[in-house]
Amino acid sequence: MNRTYVVRRAGVAVLSLYAVVTLVFVAVVLVPDPAPAVLNYYNVNADQIPALIAAKGGDQPLLDRYVAYLGNLATLDWGRSVSRFGSVGPPVTTLLVRHAPYTLLYAVPALVAGFAGGVGLGAYAALRRGGYVDRAVQSVGYLAFGVPNFVVAQLALVVLSAQLGLVEFTLGTSQGKYYTGGAPVDVWTVDAFVQFGIVATILAITLAGGQVRYARSECLEYVNADFVKLARAKGAGVWRLMAGVVRAAGLPLLTGFLDDVVTTLLVHVFVLEFVFDLPGLGQLGLVSVKARDVSTTMALVVVVVAVAIVLNFCHDLGMGVLDPRVDAD
Repeated sequence: MNRTYVVRRAGVAVLSLYAVVTLVFVAVVLVPDPAPAVLNYYNVNADQIPALIAAKGGDQPLLDRYVAYLGNLATLDWGRSVSRFGSVGPPVTTLLVRHAPYTLLYAVPALVAGFAGGVGLGAYAALRRGGYVDRAVQSVGYLAFGVPNFVVAQLALVVLSAQLGLVEFTLGTSQGKYYTGGAPVDVWTVDAFVQFGIVATILAITLAGGQVRYARSECLEYVNADFVKLARAKGAGVWRLMAGVVRAAGLPLLTGFLDDVVTTLLVHVFVLEFVFDLPGLGQLGLVSVKARDVSTTMALVVVVVAVAIVLNFCHDLGMGVLDPRVDAD
């Protein structure tokens, strides 16, 4: 893999990051903030509205705010959070550090279980193509992927909590009040692990449903390959055949896994944390958008986009290593 290819891909990654950050910055800043209208409706002190606008940087020219934010972004000075009505909160980096563990606690196990389970079932179905097992796996996979996870989450709330009373989802609340950004939550309890386990299971089912279909289609290209026929002739078991087929289809399956990681960060985290009121990055993002908290919103965008771009960059480098022809493209 030549140096020009690496530099070119790195440059595309950096430009992509700043392009997304710019678009989100403009979108967040240009959307009218309802907080001044609310304060005006309740006839508050007239001096409070300019103070609110100033706290959110609204009294500065858009270009100055944009240039200053790009400079702070490059120096990792991400500012402080601002509530809906202008009160200054903790540093943005502190909020990210506090909220990230709650998201990772269910997202990482779900990604591992969803990928492993989906690929395993897909490979097994490919080796049993046309049989009852193959049809059952495909049906379950389509059902798991087709039913939105927010529907499954709502059913879990109704059945497990409201009807059966087995689990009370309380991670997002503290003493009967709505969870506030940055507040710590004790997860070292049986109830907390059960709640995170349920959320992780719902996410894993959705991810596995997508991986089953993709893994089956990729593995079907190799089930009749010469190395599989030779292994069958030597009496290899189904597990060894699955390992060989998955190894041959490893690169496209890895691509599908990276896509699932990005989808989880962009969609599933926000949906599940909204439904279950989990105190993770998705919850922080929803609160920040409602409050027009530009610093926190942009920080979350940077984190999500940076992870997606780094994964895509690593994938490009991997393609360049495994297939030298990519360098010439």
